[in-house]
Amino acid sequence: PNREKMEAIRGFAASLITEHCAKTLLDDFNVTDIECLKITASKAVGIAIVAGSAVMKVPQIINILPGDTEGLSLPRFVIETMTFSTLVCYNSLMDYPFSTWGENLFLLLQNYVIVALILIYRKQIGITSITLTFLYFVAVWLMISGTLESMSLQQIQLGDVSIPLTGPGSVQSLVTFHTLILAPFSRILQIYKSWSEGTTGQLSIATQFLAAAGSVVRALTVIKEVDDTLLISAVVVAALLNNIVFGQIVYYNYVKGVDKKKKTE
Repeated sequence: PNREKMEAIRGFAASLITEHCAKTLLDDFNVTDIECLKITASKAVGIAIVAGSAVMKVPQIINILPGDTEGLSLPRFVIETMTFSTLVCYNSLMDYPFSTWGENLFLLLQNYVIVALILIYRKQIGITSITLTFLYFVAVWLMISGTLESMSLQQIQLGDVSIPLTGPGSVQSLVTFHTLILAPFSRILQIYKSWSEGTTGQLSIATQFLAAAGSVVRALTVIKEVDDTLLISAVVVAALLNNIVFGQIVYYNYVKGVDKKKKTE
């Protein structure tokens, strides 16, 4: 039984860090192979990010639950949800390792809760929101099922660039649009809202710290494990903007807030 367990563990390790590295590190106990150590560290960090993402937005949800949605940009969370959805579909269709994108799935599920709470507390649930939600899930099904990719090619021409709307390459074009345009725009909306109101309201510092730190580490692991310029560009930009949002929370709550308190005293 113990031998079978060890074989199972070794097989699982080989599926994560390649057969060569499993043999080098586990069979030969050779810990001087730098490349295998890098691969192992990258996988371990990736798995840790995915595991941490399962609860990353829980502090934000807890902040909202009393019914206070001050400082939260609904468009930001809606656009984030669309982006997470597209990334989950794209990475799944491309068959990339789950450790390089799995956090998007968990963050997507938590965003569903956040968006629902904002709509409920702001009393914005109606025919429009229900219709848009239905259309969203139809779009997700078309992507994740591969139906969008299998449709006949329909594209638009922007100068010398052809952008597929349906057919081969359509999901990748959506990822390009969402990750390089919509996702940064959603964070810029939050950054602008906090700046214009002079407060970050109910934005959770714990959630944003995890997002900022996690996005930096994720950028490093994607650069290491995936040869995809699109995804690399997306995670680098996301890391930059996530850290700006975190910086705003620190500034408005712990720098500017302290200054105001001193003045009143």
